[in-house]
Amino acid sequence: MGKMDWKQWIVVGTGALLFSTGAARFFHRHSFGLRDALNCCLTILAAGLLLLVFDYLLHHARLVTVIPLLAAGVLVVSSPVFDVSLGLTLMGAMVLPALSEWKTGKVPSNTPT
Repeated sequence: MGKMDWKQWIVVGTGALLFSTGAARFFHRHSFGLRDALNCCLTILAAGLLLLVFDYLLHHARLVTVIPLLAAGVLVVSSPVFDVSLGLTLMGAMVLPALSEWKTGKVPSNTPT
């Protein structure tokens, strides 16, 4: 089984921190209904698109990555829904490939065994 790199653990930790921050904001607001749950599920798609755009810009135009980072910062501060969904997206982006590698028994070629 391949081990996750320390960089991947940082991303998972950041995702868990964002998720718990959003959940705490919902808890302190004393309301989490079906509407909020539906908003979280729909916002996962937007958070995934934001990560996809950020990754593309990171590889092709590093200077421009400031724009999606600022947009994500504004959304994280203003909306607990985006906290929860960005946290879930970050954790899913790192954990799901590691689980599929573990399930198939394949170790990536760039990691030491």
